[in-house]
Amino acid sequence: MRNKWLLTLVTAFVCSTATPDGSARELDTAVFVGERISIRPMPDPCRAAASETGERTCITMDELFKARYRVVQSIVGAEEGATLEFDVADHYGFPPFGRFRYALLFVAMDDAPWLHKYQAIPMHRTADKQWASCGDIRFDPDGPPSPELKALRFPQPVARESELPTRMRASYEAGTLPHLRIARGQVWCSEGILIEDAYRMVRDGVMRAREVPLPEWPGAAARP
Repeated sequence: MRNKWLLTLVTAFVCSTATPDGSARELDTAVFVGERISIRPMPDPCRAAASETGERTCITMDELFKARYRVVQSIVGAEEGATLEFDVADHYGFPPFGRFRYALLFVAMDDAPWLHKYQAIPMHRTADKQWASCGDIRFDPDGPPSPELKALRFPQPVARESELPTRMRASYEAGTLPHLRIARGQVWCSEGILIEDAYRMVRDGVMRAREVPLPEWPGAAARP
C-alpha cells in the first residue's frame, strides 16, 4: 500500500506525562471550584497536519476544547481569583460539565494545563452556602447509591432546562433521576454530594487508579 495509516489517540493530555526519554514524570494537579468564562472548540490537530502535508497520518479520537475558568474556591494548588486556561478532551462532544456555571475541576498543571479526562463535577450552592453536586457523581444506575449522597436544599434552580445535557434530559424523562424536578423551564434539585465528599471520592477512585497523588481534604469551608 502506498500509504499506511497510523491510528493515534490524540487527546489534550497525550505525551504530557512523559519526559523526552520516555520515562514517566509527575505533574502537579490543581483542584478548585471554577466559574466558567468560556469553552471553545479547538482545531483538529490531525486534520490541520494533513492540510499541511497532504497526507493524513493520524485520527483524532476525541473532540478538543479550550476552557477558561475563574478560580472561585481553591482546594489544591490554585490561586483564588485567578483565571486558568486548560485543554479538555471529550469523546462524546461538548463536555457536559461546561453547560453549568460552576464545576469542581481537576487540572494537570503542565506547560499547557489540561483537565484530567472527565474529572469535572458541576457544583451548586446549597441553602447553607456549601458547594455540592446535584445527584450522585457515580454513574451506576444498576447499583446502590453512594453512601455520601444525602438530601440537600438548593435555594435556586441548578440550571435552565435548555442547559441540560442530552443524556441527562433523556434519563430524566425515563424517570431515573428522581432528585430532579423541572418546572417552568427551571431545573430544581433535592439531593447531592457535598464537595468534601466529592473530592474524596475522585481522589480515592479515578485519580488513585491513574496514580495521580492528591492530599487529604485540605479545602477551607465553603465561602458565601
